[in-house]
Amino acid sequence: MTRVISVASAVVLAASAVAAQQAKPTSVSMVAAGPITTSIRTQFDEVKDYVMRSAQMVTEKEFEFRPQGVTSDVRNFGQILGHIANVNYAYCGSAMGLDSPPEKGPKGEDFEKVTSKVEMQKVLAASFAYCDKAFNQVNDHNGGDAAKAFGNTTTRLGALVANIGHESEHYGNLVTYLRALGKVPPSSQPR
Repeated sequence: MTRVISVASAVVLAASAVAAQQAKPTSVSMVAAGPITTSIRTQFDEVKDYVMRSAQMVTEKEFEFRPQGVTSDVRNFGQILGHIANVNYAYCGSAMGLDSPPEKGPKGEDFEKVTSKVEMQKVLAASFAYCDKAFNQVNDHNGGDAAKAFGNTTTRLGALVANIGHESEHYGNLVTYLRALGKVPPSSQPR
């Protein structure tokens, strides 16, 4: 009998906890995407903002900047931005279940070859919009579905997280370049 009462008490407590969770107000996006996807999306939006603001900070000439003493196979500022755009299409396409070519745009373009700052800002904006589309299709319920990214099996959310890691890595390159140019990177600017 004591065991039955203990089990019944546990069920009542669990049901109360679930009801309390459901009674909490949540944002519309969290309801649609779920808390896991929403928290991942927040990280994506932050690095997206940093990369886009970095692209705006440099002049056309600085767009070609690479630190002194490095070989020409090290990407210049603009090539890093193009690389980010290329990989956005690959990872975010994977998250949407598409067979995206690695490190190329949706039509096989190599955005690392874009040399105009204005054109690169358009390319970057389009690649981030493509990732926004992926985030609009992925949620906590389907985020665990299998996906292929760069020949590896992952999940839809796994592809989006890998993309954030990739963007963050290259934002770190941009920070170094901006500092070398005497500029304060977006993540260090006063809010």
